[in-house]
Amino acid sequence: GFGQALLEDYADRLDTTGQEYIQRITGAAQRMDTLTQDLLAYCHLSRADLALKPVSLGAVMSAELTYLKDSLQEKQAQVVVDGPLPEVIGHHSTLTQVVANLIANGVKFVAPGVRPEVRVWSVKRAGWVRLCVEDNGIGIAPEYQDRIFRVFERLHGSETYPGTGVGLAIVRKGMERMGGRSGVESEVGKGSRFWIELPKA
Repeated sequence: GFGQALLEDYADRLDTTGQEYIQRITGAAQRMDTLTQDLLAYCHLSRADLALKPVSLGAVMSAELTYLKDSLQEKQAQVVVDGPLPEVIGHHSTLTQVVANLIANGVKFVAPGVRPEVRVWSVKRAGWVRLCVEDNGIGIAPEYQDRIFRVFERLHGSETYPGTGVGLAIVRKGMERMGGRSGVESEVGKGSRFWIELPKA
């Protein structure tokens, strides 16, 4: 906050180097704040008592896309949801966190100059519902596909793809706490298909 105040109120008294230093300080503080919030969310998932009950995947997805509307427009991202999404047994706010991270990942990890495209659909099988989130991104090599669900595992520098390295760990932890499963199918250069599974309501 003080760094931002300094930048706003005293920038005209600083030379170019001083202004650059202040911008770096405020940028680092913002990244640390985001990291702190992500870690708090992860820790909360580890300890919270989750009352599982029927949750509409369709309602969760609709609310999240409304919340992300400005961000998606800014990135000219297209998110297509195929067909109605069913109800599952889960925890509403946890499922919302999971879906938000999957959509954000699908939009973020694309090659420069590529318009992000994300497709979402569900499949019912043997008492379970699988939600698939497929993107046209850069893809993930097989040897990294399990590692990306760990805390602080990043395959790319924050300069190229901003983030804290906690988002997919939240997905994995959230699904475990709800008695569900998660995973990814991917090929380098051909995008990724992340999936989560929960019992059918």
